[in-house]
Amino acid sequence: MSGILQLLLLVSATVASEPSCPACSKYDYEEKVLERIIRMEFAFEKVLKENKAVSKTVEQDLTRIKEENERLHATVDALKDQHERAERRLVSLMGEVERNQSSTLERIVSDSNTTLEQTIAAFNGKKDQMAIPLVYFHAHSPQTSSLSTGEVIVYKIVETNQGNGYSSTTGKFTAPVRGLYLFLMHTCTPSNNYAFLQIVKEGSVLIATAHFDKDYLTCSSSQAIIQLKAGETVWVQSSDGGSNRRLYEDHPYRWTSFGGVLIHN
Repeated sequence: MSGILQLLLLVSATVASEPSCPACSKYDYEEKVLERIIRMEFAFEKVLKENKAVSKTVEQDLTRIKEENERLHATVDALKDQHERAERRLVSLMGEVERNQSSTLERIVSDSNTTLEQTIAAFNGKKDQMAIPLVYFHAHSPQTSSLSTGEVIVYKIVETNQGNGYSSTTGKFTAPVRGLYLFLMHTCTPSNNYAFLQIVKEGSVLIATAHFDKDYLTCSSSQAIIQLKAGETVWVQSSDGGSNRRLYEDHPYRWTSFGGVLIHN
């Protein structure tokens, strides 16, 4: 019999007393007490087993909690390690980006300076090309007042000759540079005389005029705009000559003259 049962029997024996019921014997009483003790032992063993089962379950739960706690710690440690590696990588990347930005900025500044220098050089080149050189002339006083057919009019007094395009020897203007030119011809004739003049480019007539008045001297102006290549020539010539074909000049304002200017190149 177990220690617990012995203890219970001892307690029962100590506190037992004669039954009050006359019909019940001492044996019956002890038997009932024993039966009650046995039931109590079975109940206690059941409770003990249940407690052991609960204790085992609790131990298993604690074990699982401990294992889960260890896994959580391991996960946290892994995350902390990843975080530290990520921070180190971020610092490295930031440094690399800063170095790259600095290098890129220096390259951009260098390229910009080079481009600016090239642009300035190109602009200066274009500016030089766009700058219109000063080319102009004005001459008057024909070498002869009598006109003959096909005669080139030579204006002997040269007021201005920027670019040295006009020749007072030949009466012809030779373009020193390519460009668009404006030519002016002012012609005066005495009364009862004719003048048939033309502005000519390389032998091709650009504009022609006719002058005559029976009673008065007359003056008129003619203009021609023409694109010339460097080296091409322009002059004034008479298209018809004769005894009554004459030019007139009265200083200082009635000038029979020839002039021109470069207006665009």
